[in-house]
Parts: sequence; structure tokens; C-alpha cells
Amino acid sequence: MALESLGQSLRGQYCCRRCLLLKRLDLTTSAFYWSDRAEALGEAMKAVLIPVRKTLTPESDVSIAHILAARADLSRLVPATSKDARRGTCCAINKVLMGNVPNRGGHPNDLEAPMPSWQSRREAGGWRKAGRQGWGRKKKKK
Repeated sequence: MALESLGQSLRGQYCCRRCLLLKRLDLTTSAFYWSDRAEALGEAMKAVLIPVRKTLTPESDVSIAHILAARADLSRLVPATSKDARRGTCCAINKVLMGNVPNRGGHPNDLEAPMPSWQSRREAGGWRKAGRQGWGRKKKKK
């Protein structure tokens, strides 16, 4: 009974995540139709994409029996960027090395605000020039 309730909970979470991924897929494929080339190839794209998309559903057919029958090594996750994972996907793009890339910013927490430079009043050209008021001094009323 406990395994069945756990399985139901996992199926619900999996369905929710899969719905999210399918929505992202739909939005991504719809972006392909915005290009100028899509006007000419739109029907061919739909002929390929629609049958594939119909096979993808949010519901899972994985049951508790499938999980219990799975081998122990299937539960060990290997990062997709590891050398072992990329060994079977050897292609020309894997041999391309990127050079130095300039830092384009985007790290607001890493930078400190610059300190304002201090200038004396005499270096700045006097403190009563250019319409500045002498704060603190009031003119006498007549």
C-alpha cells in the first residue's frame, strides 16, 4: 500500500514535469514558424513535427513493477558532459575548442561601486561659482 501511494505521488510529479517540458517543446517548435524560410517549408515542418508530438503524452507508463525490476546501475547518474558520456557521441563538433571569450558582465554582485574621487573646493574652481548658493548663509532682510 505504501509503495502504491509513493508510486502515485511520483507519477503525479512526473506528469507535471512532463507537461512543462512538452509546453516548452511546443513553444520552441512554434518559434520555428516565425522565420522567413518557414513560409515555404511550413507544411513540410508540420508534416514531420505533428506526428512526433502526438506520440509524446504527459502520462507515464512506468509502474512500481518497472522500478523494482530495474537494475541497480540504472540509478547511477552520469553527467552528460563527462568524458565517458561523450565517448559514444564522437563527432567533429566535439573536437572544436573555444578560445578566450571576453567577459561581457552580468555579474552585479561581483562588482563594487566605484569610490567617488575627492577634490578640494579650490581644485574644483571655487565654491561660489556658476550659480551655486552658499548654503547656511542667509541674506539679511531689509
